[in-house]
Amino acid sequence: MRLSWQSAAASGWLALVVTVSGAGATHAVPAANPADDRTFVSTTATGGSKTTLRVVLDAYSHGSPLKLTHAERDRIAAIVGGVAPGRGGRVGAAPSGTRQSAGATGKKRGPATLRCGRNPSWSDANGTLNARFNCRYGNINWGYKISARVKSFITGNVRERGVSWWNNGKRKPNNAGHVVGKHYHFHGTLKPVKHADHVQFQDYMTFRVNVGGRTGTGSITWASDVKAKK
Repeated sequence: MRLSWQSAAASGWLALVVTVSGAGATHAVPAANPADDRTFVSTTATGGSKTTLRVVLDAYSHGSPLKLTHAERDRIAAIVGGVAPGRGGRVGAAPSGTRQSAGATGKKRGPATLRCGRNPSWSDANGTLNARFNCRYGNINWGYKISARVKSFITGNVRERGVSWWNNGKRKPNNAGHVVGKHYHFHGTLKPVKHADHVQFQDYMTFRVNVGGRTGTGSITWASDVKAKK
């Protein structure tokens, strides 16, 4: 089985198909089929990782759809970093130093190179992923930290599913999941990995939030696509 962002979406836990690649591309799109005003989604891509942040606000206790004013929707969307439900375009500009990549127009780029002895990291508005190809021991070590911006509206523990990964298109056993505080440095090891292997890996985590005075449930999906090189 070969991992693609589309197949990940079909598995039911990637919030939307991420097609942007390249260094520092940032854009946001509305949820695929929001039932009401409750869902806010943003996606960010850097050279070695792609992340999706999704926030679903709580419905009214009596079960009727949540109703927000336009101003409130825009304010919450700005905090989340996405587009207000039912609106097109973008909320805010891309962070300083970022640019729109060719991937935004549909051009697909290859995996990032992960060289032995180097420890790259990729940061975006949702968090920082770091990874290294430890060729001496035949593995990839990875770590992920949620950004300060997202942590500012997380109100409880984070439930991490555990990294899923594929080596040259073959599914491998998941890393263990965690239920921990929002400041935790998520980390793990992918093995075995050897020179020239094509490794794709991704994780999913959920948490309770309070965004602009509204409670709800948030999730982060991050994914990376790399080629191990000595």
